[in-house]
Amino acid sequence: MEIKIMPNKLTRTNFGELLTPVHKKVFFDAYDEKKKQYDKTFKIDEMNAKQATYPHLGSFGQWAENTEGSDFNLSDIAEGDVATFTAKRFDKAYEVTWELVQDDQYNVFKGAGKGGSAQKLARGLAATEESNAASVIIGGFANTGYDGVSLFSQAHPLIDSADTVDNTISGALTDENLKAALTKMRLQTDEAGVKIAAHANQLVVHPDWEFTARALIGSELQAGTQLNDANTLPHLSVLVWDYLADDTSGNKIWYVQDTTMDNLMFLWREKPIFDSEKIDNKMDYRFYGYCRFDCGYVDWRGLVGSTGV
Repeated sequence: MEIKIMPNKLTRTNFGELLTPVHKKVFFDAYDEKKKQYDKTFKIDEMNAKQATYPHLGSFGQWAENTEGSDFNLSDIAEGDVATFTAKRFDKAYEVTWELVQDDQYNVFKGAGKGGSAQKLARGLAATEESNAASVIIGGFANTGYDGVSLFSQAHPLIDSADTVDNTISGALTDENLKAALTKMRLQTDEAGVKIAAHANQLVVHPDWEFTARALIGSELQAGTQLNDANTLPHLSVLVWDYLADDTSGNKIWYVQDTTMDNLMFLWREKPIFDSEKIDNKMDYRFYGYCRFDCGYVDWRGLVGSTGV
């Protein structure tokens, strides 16, 4: 429903009250105007406190054979590392002066303010969410995660096994490398070294790989060769994530993902709000947006990635 404000009812004491619904509508319309990308690869959930923890436990492994009349084979669950999320605060504000309302009512009523607007505020929040989520992947080849190695590592330690697991691929997005990534995904194991039947159903790529990805997945014949071999790659959904281009190291990241598994998580502590307040000792109002969230990963399983170089 369109919100209308009658100019002849606007006074110095009520202009903030009257403008807030207008600017709030502009804010949330702009916030939702473009589809998000990160929610296609991150699971969205809520935090019930400032911190959320995801403990990793060991695994029983395969069952052992036994004989008639014998006691059960007993096994203990070992405690492992803990993935921790901590809510971070994000906010931004702008001011609307009484003089601005009087001199430029048309633009003020459309959501513009002093040095900013509700529309720009909303677009800035959308970009903030995407950038923070993308930074998990961009930093995922060098960070130190909950298990002491990076998100994408050649040697993830296991709690109940001396083996390690590699979830990295080296090189550009090619038919050969993509097949190697899919195979490496299928060989991932639990903490006891038992295969977990991980199967990639999504390919996420840096914008520079968009058309390569679509050719690899969508071609009837094997892409990138002069052969007439059939394209044997399984159908994967393709997400071209614009914010992976924020990488400053020259990487062109791509990764495959099993989205049925809990790995990448985006957790809201407080979803975005928009409101206003009167500025002390002034006739002016401050309009502000506020939220709290954190994002990261609770497990590396279901992910295999490359820096693309």
